[in-house]
Order: sequence, then structure tokens, then C-alpha cells
Amino acid sequence: MSIATTDVSKVRPLLLKINQGEPVESLMDGFNTELKEMEPGEMLGAIIEVKYVEKDVTIYDIKEFLDIHEHLFHKSLTEIHISKDDCHPLRILEKENRLLSGSLEIIGHLLECYEAGERTMVDTLIAEVVRFEEITCHFNRKEKLYFPLLERRGIYTLPRKMWAQHDTIRLLLRALRKRTEKIEEIEFRHVRRSFDDMKDACEEMMLEESYLFIPLTQSLFKEEDWTAIAAESKAFGYAIESVGKYQNGRGYDRKNESESLDDTVHMQFGGGYLTAKEANLILNHLPVEVTFVDRNGLFKYFNEIGGAEEMMFIRTPLSIGRNVANCHPPKSTKKVMHIIHDLKKRKKESETMWFRKKDKYIHVTYKAVFDEAGEFMGILEYVQDIQPFFELPREVKRHTSSQ
Repeated sequence: MSIATTDVSKVRPLLLKINQGEPVESLMDGFNTELKEMEPGEMLGAIIEVKYVEKDVTIYDIKEFLDIHEHLFHKSLTEIHISKDDCHPLRILEKENRLLSGSLEIIGHLLECYEAGERTMVDTLIAEVVRFEEITCHFNRKEKLYFPLLERRGIYTLPRKMWAQHDTIRLLLRALRKRTEKIEEIEFRHVRRSFDDMKDACEEMMLEESYLFIPLTQSLFKEEDWTAIAAESKAFGYAIESVGKYQNGRGYDRKNESESLDDTVHMQFGGGYLTAKEANLILNHLPVEVTFVDRNGLFKYFNEIGGAEEMMFIRTPLSIGRNVANCHPPKSTKKVMHIIHDLKKRKKESETMWFRKKDKYIHVTYKAVFDEAGEFMGILEYVQDIQPFFELPREVKRHTSSQ
């Protein structure tokens, strides 16, 4: 299903009437005549277009719409019915949302206690806010595993809007943590405002997952999609503990691909000759993470120098074939595309940047790749942890600098 081809004419009038506060009784005829034979995926696509493209309704209107639909047709779109396995990726999302809801209640209660004069609760409050940051695992899995699969089905608006929503919550959470850590130094109303803003954003996000994201993925994804998501989720982690193996998953076997590569035919690479197997092994043993985006802007390759969870920039096979513009947060897409444009037009030879990530200094280089005729072939990105260079013995540094 592509949202671009979805007919919204049956859904829009009913959603607008709900938004305008019309009584439920006046909507029944419309639901019975317009929606009775409509497929769930088609209906959800129409709802998403009205919500995000036309921007005429809220998630609360959509909740009421789907609640009425369930009441009339005795068919829930929000209930997870495709698997009873507690380790199914959707059930894990659902469990994490319950945990996050509970954590929000605890933080709210602790703030009330502090406001009432119980100053001994500060350490507990800070610890709960820090624990709440595990929500980022929830976001990362959606952005890197679910969104590429939606994009393959022509669905772009929902992933981009939800990613922007995630980034908003990330910023609000960061602000709440900073203000909570300084709660005894600043006016309490600032802390309360930070929490209220984050709580509102999280509750809206969870409603959108329950009434849009989960129903849509459930109606569109195949078993092999769920198997791949379950297999690749570990790299991003979970907000809950003790996530077991998804038992229903079949057909996803990620063996070492070098085992099946040809090791007999030698091809020219650079100044010598290698087999496909040798070339693959060399790339996977480089001390840098290599990514290649082709001339059409499609994410085409990454080397595997370790497990996905060990990568500085986590890459998974589900992202292969994704447009590079969709591989980054909406807020940074313009910057990324500007870098690619400058490299492609040879305005720059390369673009480099670095940043601190926990105990590592990450150095990133982007470089355009051209063939022997000067034709643009794509963008090469290589990422390296340069922290070891700072830890070289002093005498080695002096020796090197004197060369």
C-alpha cells in the first residue's frame, strides 16, 4: 500500500466530524456505508494522510474514530493478533510503553513529593529520570528497523513525522534531566514544566503507536519482516529486561557471508588480485567502519568489523536499499544532503567531523567516489575510534612528530 495512492474521501469527512465534536450517533450511517468493506491498511493509510499531510485532526480524534470502528464492526485494529509470543517485536513495544507509562507516573509522584517538602527524594527522582532515558532504545529500533520496511512499501510520511517526534522527546528528556539535577538551585516551576512537556509528548507518541504504528505494521509486514526485526533488535537494546528469543521467527539466517563467496576467481583490485571472499574478509578486518551510498543516494553497503551492537554507527541489513535522506533524523537531513551535494560537485575533496561518544572519540570522514572517467559513483563514509591515538606513549608521539 502506498499512502500516495490512498483514497481519503471516505475517511476524511468522518474524522473532521469527530474533530468538530459531532455526536457519535450522527456518525453511524457514515461508518456503515463508507468503511464496512474498507481494508485496514487502506483505511489506516487514509487516516495517516489526513493527520500528517492535511493536518486537520489530532491523535485523539483518531483514537475515537478507531474506537467507534471497533464498536461497530467488532474488529480491533489496535489489538496485537498476529502472534501470541511474548517476544514478538510488537509485544515488546507494547511492554516498553507500559513500563514508560509507569515510569512517568513515578516521576510525577516524586515531583509532587518534592513540592510538598520531601527533599530526601531528590536522588530517587534523578535516578528515575536517568532510567527513563532507556526509552531511546525503543526509538532507535523503530527508526532503524521498522521505518526502512515502511519506506519499502511507499510509506514515508509516518516514519519522518514519528522520527521528528522522537527527537522532540529526546530534547525534552535532556532538559528534564539537567533541571532535575539542579532542582535545588532553580525554581521548581521550571522542573515541573519540563516534566509536563515531556509527559504530554510521550503520551501522544504512545497513542500514535497504539492507534497508527502498531495497526499499520501489523497489517502490512510479513513473517519474514518480523523475524528480521527480532533478529536485529539486540543491537539497539531494549527498555525492558529479559527479552527472550522470538520463537515464531523463521527464514532469517545470517551466516557468515564470506563462506558462500567465490574463492577461486581472481579479480583485479587496486594493484593486485583478490577473490571475492578475500576482498570481503579484508574489508571486514579494516579498523574502520565503512559505508557506501551509491550514485542514486541508496544505502548499498557496510562492512562488518564486529557485531552490530559493537558498532560506533549501528548498521543492519534491513537498512540496505534505504534512501540516504531517510537514514538520518529529519532535523539533520538538510545538512547531510548539503554535504553530499558539495562532494558530488567537487566543491570539497572530503568532509570530516568528530565527536565524543562515551569513552571514544569518533572521527567521521565523507568522501565522494569517482570512476576513471570522472563519473560520480557515490559517497564513501568511514568511521574510526581515534581514542587510541591519544593514548600513544609520549616517546612514540615525539618520535613520530620528528619525522
